[in-house]
Amino acid sequence: MTDENLTTGLATGTFGLARLSEPERTFQAIVRPDGSVLDISSDFPTSSTLYRDWDRTFDRLVALNETGVPLPEPYSHFGVLPPTEHPQVLGAGSNYLQHAAEMYTHTGEYEKLRAEGESNESFFGRNMEFMKTRRATGIPFIFMVTHGAVVGATDDIVLPPIGVKHDWEGELGLVLTGDSPRFMDPEEAMSHIAGFTMINDMHTLDYFTRSDIRWSHDWIIKQQPGSKIAGPFVVPRQFADALGDIRIELRVNGDVKQDWPTSDMIFSPGEIVAYASERMKILAGDLVMTGSPPGNGGVHGQYLSPGDEVTLHLTGLGYQRNSVVAEPLPVGRTPFYGLPPQD
Repeated sequence: MTDENLTTGLATGTFGLARLSEPERTFQAIVRPDGSVLDISSDFPTSSTLYRDWDRTFDRLVALNETGVPLPEPYSHFGVLPPTEHPQVLGAGSNYLQHAAEMYTHTGEYEKLRAEGESNESFFGRNMEFMKTRRATGIPFIFMVTHGAVVGATDDIVLPPIGVKHDWEGELGLVLTGDSPRFMDPEEAMSHIAGFTMINDMHTLDYFTRSDIRWSHDWIIKQQPGSKIAGPFVVPRQFADALGDIRIELRVNGDVKQDWPTSDMIFSPGEIVAYASERMKILAGDLVMTGSPPGNGGVHGQYLSPGDEVTLHLTGLGYQRNSVVAEPLPVGRTPFYGLPPQD
C-alpha cells in the first residue's frame, strides 16, 4: 500500500510540481508530501521551461528539493492553478473495459444496438466482448479539448445553463515533454511522459447526441469553460514505483461513485502517447486524459446539481475538492441555439 500524507495526498519519497498563486504573483513550485513549498520560479519561470527538457529538469528538481529552503507558508496558504499553462489537452475515449461496456449498455444513444427484448445482462455481455476485441485489434481513440476548459483543483465546477445531465469522469492525467518526437513507439513514448496528474473530465450529456448530422456525436460538449479540473500536482514519472498501483476514487457529497484501478485501461499511457505522436505535434506541458473508469452518472442514475460537492483522489497524486455552482447568465443574454436536435 502506498504511504500517503493525509494533508497533501502525496506519497512518501516523492514530491509534486504545482502552479501556485497569492494575490501579488503566481509561481512554479515543488510541494513536498508534508505540505512545505519551494519556489522554483527563478529556475523555471513557466511550465514550458519546466517541461521542455525533462531529464535535465528532473535532475535539477531533485537537487532543489534536497537543498532548497521552503517558504514560510505551507501549501494550504496558496491558490492552486492548473498544472500547466495553455496546454493542448488530449482525451482518450472508451479506454476502460468496464466503463465502456457500461456506457454502451446504459446510455440512450446506444439502445438501437440492443436486440428486441434483450436484458441488460445480455447486452452488457455483448458490449464487453466488443471492448475485448477492441483491445486485441483496435487502436486508441483521442479527442481534443481547448485550454479554455481547464481550471484548477479547488476551483468551482460551473454547470452550463443548458442541459441537466452534468456528469463526472475522474481520470489519470499525463503531462508531456517538449522534446517529444514524432512517430514514437509505446516504449519510447513512456520516456516523454514528464509526470502524472489527475483530471475530472466533466461534460453535459444532453449536448452529446444530435440528429441533424450523420455522425451523431458532437464533441464540442467537452469544451465548456471549467469542465476540465486538473491538478493540483504533477508527480514525476520517476516516482512511479513509489506510487504503486494507482486507484481512482471520486465522491459526490461524500458518496463513492468511482473506485477503480488504472490497470483496467485498454490502451496504456505509452500506447496513447505513441498514437498521439503519429497524429499531431506534442508541445511542452500538454495534458493527456487517459480515460474514465466505471461509475459515471448514467450508471448511478444521478447527475450533478448546484450545491453538490465533488472530491477526487488518485493514489499519491493529491486531492481535488470542488463546489458545484450554476453558470450565471449575463444580463440580457440567453443561449441562442440551446440543445441540439434529438429525434
